[in-house]
Amino acid sequence: MSNEVINQVPTVERAKELEQQVKEGLNQLKAGQDKAISACHKMRDTKAYSALNFDSYHAWGESTLNLKKSRLNELAQAGEVQQELLAGLADPVNNAVKLPDTTGSFENHVASESIDSSIDPSVSDSKPEQVTKQETSDILSVPAVQSIFTSSELSDISTPQLVALAKAPKGERLAVLDKAAVEAKAEDKPITTNTIKEAVKASAKPVEPSADEQAVAIKKYHRSAMGKVSRLGETLRELDTTNVNSEEIVSWKAYLDDVKESILVLEKELGYE
Repeated sequence: MSNEVINQVPTVERAKELEQQVKEGLNQLKAGQDKAISACHKMRDTKAYSALNFDSYHAWGESTLNLKKSRLNELAQAGEVQQELLAGLADPVNNAVKLPDTTGSFENHVASESIDSSIDPSVSDSKPEQVTKQETSDILSVPAVQSIFTSSELSDISTPQLVALAKAPKGERLAVLDKAAVEAKAEDKPITTNTIKEAVKASAKPVEPSADEQAVAIKKYHRSAMGKVSRLGETLRELDTTNVNSEEIVSWKAYLDDVKESILVLEKELGYE
């Protein structure tokens, strides 16, 4: 076939036919992906591979699918995340996105209502405990909000995006995905793997170092500071300060004294005599 024939612009009917083929092919790829990640997740978590005489999920995948451990892990993780997201949409009450904690304000509200009821004689016979329980139910129902995603929209999330979302804590992945969607919409951009990664990173709770870790860090800082002061002192002692302005020498000595004083304070905090 000549290049002229290949490069000819097709008819509208032919263009629409090609377009439909592309759409059908992509849908088939997506359906195949969803089926694969779901099956891999179940194969791993139910240990179905043992029924096929394999010792592990990885042994089964490497032998049967000719896939490396990293890829097998990605498929199973993607299936796990997808299942969690779908479960969150199927049960919005127990899996709703949570707004910031308002426990403190709620407790104050209940305490205030109880005190008011005990003082006001007009409500003394109205069983304040029952009223409080009803109010408690009403207040607790406020923080839960629906996800902005639908089941059909979740089907557009790719395997790499699901794998990125797997790094978010279990139970919080739908909320993180919602956050990524909000940020993408604010920038008028589609949700990408990087968008989800950034949302996961932003949702991570800061880890406070333990007392032992803090002690190790302080001692490390102390050793570093001592080394720097020692080297600085040696350097200054080797310098010929004959032609240096006396005020500058005084300034350097004052600086060294400040550094030494800071180190002495640190040593006292560390328990050195």
